Amino acid sequence: MLLTERMAKVAIVCLQRDLDLAFNALSTFGAFHIEQSETSEYKEYREIIETLEKASASLENIIRHLQVRVPSIVLFKGEEFKRIRFYVDDWLRLAKSISKEVSDIENEVNEALKSLRETDFKIAELEKKARILEILSRFNIDPGILGEFQSIRIFIATCPNIHTLSLSRALSNLPTIYYFERIDEKRAFIFVATTRKNAQRIERILETYDVEPFPGLEDVNRKSSGAIRLIHRQLKEEFRARERLKKRIRSLSEKYRNRLLSLREIVRNAENMFKAKEAILKTRKIARIIGYAPQASLHELEKHLRETLENRFILFSNNQAIEEDPPTALRNPRIIQPFEMITKLYGLPSYDEADPTPLMAITFPLIFGLMFGDLGHGLILFLGGLLFSFIIKSPEEWRTFSRILAACGFGAILAGFLFGEAFGKEVLPPLWMDPFENVLTFLIFSLMIGVFQITSGFLLNMINFILKREYIEALTVSLPKIIFYVTAVYFLMKCRLNFNLWLSGPIFYLIIVLALLFLGKPLTIFILGKGNLSHVLEERVFEGSELILSLLSNTMSYSRILALLMAHWALLTTTYAISSLVSTLPVVGNIAEIAIIVGGNIFVIAFEGLIVFIHTLRLHFYEWFSKFYEGMGTAFQPFKFQQQFTEIILQIKN
Repeated sequence: MLLTERMAKVAIVCLQRDLDLAFNALSTFGAFHIEQSETSEYKEYREIIETLEKASASLENIIRHLQVRVPSIVLFKGEEFKRIRFYVDDWLRLAKSISKEVSDIENEVNEALKSLRETDFKIAELEKKARILEILSRFNIDPGILGEFQSIRIFIATCPNIHTLSLSRALSNLPTIYYFERIDEKRAFIFVATTRKNAQRIERILETYDVEPFPGLEDVNRKSSGAIRLIHRQLKEEFRARERLKKRIRSLSEKYRNRLLSLREIVRNAENMFKAKEAILKTRKIARIIGYAPQASLHELEKHLRETLENRFILFSNNQAIEEDPPTALRNPRIIQPFEMITKLYGLPSYDEADPTPLMAITFPLIFGLMFGDLGHGLILFLGGLLFSFIIKSPEEWRTFSRILAACGFGAILAGFLFGEAFGKEVLPPLWMDPFENVLTFLIFSLMIGVFQITSGFLLNMINFILKREYIEALTVSLPKIIFYVTAVYFLMKCRLNFNLWLSGPIFYLIIVLALLFLGKPLTIFILGKGNLSHVLEERVFEGSELILSLLSNTMSYSRILALLMAHWALLTTTYAISSLVSTLPVVGNIAEIAIIVGGNIFVIAFEGLIVFIHTLRLHFYEWFSKFYEGMGTAFQPFKFQQQFTEIILQIKN
């Protein structure tokens, strides 16, 4: 289980005219990862790929503007989509026809959106004009005579709200009368009156502060009140026009919803098809597809190809060790698979790297449970996680996380039985011990969990070297780490801080192990005559020193198991203390007590559960993964047509 899926490198040779049939067989097979051919220099599909990429971007914009949504969370049974059939006899012709259809839909939608934007702009301008007229009406200013003064220049304009204070200071020392009033979130109304002599100077100041003169007021040939009524009538007409346009856009959304989703899917499929064709090696009549498939599925791959191509293909496979680094596909039993999500958060293992998921499926719930040890709270997490995993049908990530949550709840249930605690109360005799009465013992137990997990990390590091056939590294790097760490912990438990005991022998054993840690690999390199001795020695001194300094902090980090368990207990104790105080209140005391107990427990489950989950992640990622795991693998991405909204029917003749 610690190994990733074993891959075989596969080469499929077929006729060029059968290429689409071959890709269809690979899609049906669903477990073939296509590799870029080293000798493939064909760029004949680049233009059509770029066209499809543009069509895909256009579809995303249309779907966003029309607010076409696929439910992000599907409960119970999902919505049934009627899949649209696409009959494919030539992918190139299909791609061109789809691009044209997308362009036509885009033009229709853009026309409606443009009209809506223009209407919104008119409404905004009319509302701004009405607001300014209302302000002028308050001061009994007739907008029709603003430009008729001989010796006075009047500016009616708007400016950004952030500039009103600065503009006010700039005008304060000049012979002007000015007034500011905010008209919306961004801009403010500004009225400035000055002499004709100072008009140009004032105008330059206004331009400096992004002041925009408001046009059209001079054309108002009636009083402000009458002009406002006229604008309100115009606004009603524009609002009705906007509603008609919104209704039209909604109708376009309903009309094209299924079509847009299916077009987006078929465009992605066509794009993947042409990228796959671009990646393979071709001659005038022959095509060669190179990729990876699971070793256990080679017979099934050959069966799919034979059903489609009959005998018009040749399949070569190499099941032996592959020099290149194949893509990684995890293989774990179904009960363990949810924890692959956590592994992938850090990164996929390389092909010749141990998969930590099986071990983490055990340690993650147990460490979480020890920090969250409560029978009642664990039962709620367990049942809630199971319930959501059955109720939620998509997205798959939510179902996966629900299963992880259920496993963590199960860990908390086990710890609750060990501690005899439920909902912060002792409800049964502890099967093991009460951590709050045996704090030091539980602290030592927490640290020993760290010792076992860190040691397992060193063992996995050794396994990784063996898988890569780097036996010298396994024996001279990983093994000394294990011996040093286990020996140091053993003597620390036996001698503690008694220096006389340390000097009686244990310290000399540690010195020998340290010498092995620092000098084991350099001596081996020197004896075998391989590698640069000085470089290897520098590497071992640096890595060994860093290891010694980090081991203490890594081990002590597991004391957080006790700390978070105490925090869990303290929060619940506080909840019950407060509820006990409010229970003495007349009339509402009992109700308030129940509300605080229920609310407090819900808060502890949510808040403490989140904190514990984060710290459990940290212990695994930082303290454990750092000892053996690189997580630099390439994801196994099988060639497969998406057919959630579409049904692809190939009509290419054999």
